[in-house]
Amino acid sequence: MTSDRGSPSHYRERRDKRTEILSTTQMRHGSRYSVEVRIRDVSQCGFMAECGDPVQIGSYVSLEVPGIGPVRAQVRWQLAGRMGGMFLDPISLSRCEWTAVSVEPSRNDG
Repeated sequence: MTSDRGSPSHYRERRDKRTEILSTTQMRHGSRYSVEVRIRDVSQCGFMAECGDPVQIGSYVSLEVPGIGPVRAQVRWQLAGRMGGMFLDPISLSRCEWTAVSVEPSRNDG
């Protein structure tokens, strides 16, 4: 007996490059509950964070992403104080202050 769970279409392969970061931000889950989380990595499609409060797998959250604002995501896994979320809509890493490359103003020697 086979299960649809093993079919490739049932799983979304990770293709997006993850950028390691270490930053804190606010995550809202539920209509009025906000918690500080420590972001460990981010990609266009998701994030991994350390979170002191358990968040139910499958629940929807809103993550405050600097440079973008609140981004809706679904909690996909949670283990030993860490959790992973999948953004409902991919984000632009060039707009994200966690991953944007800062450009130093050029010096005019003249």
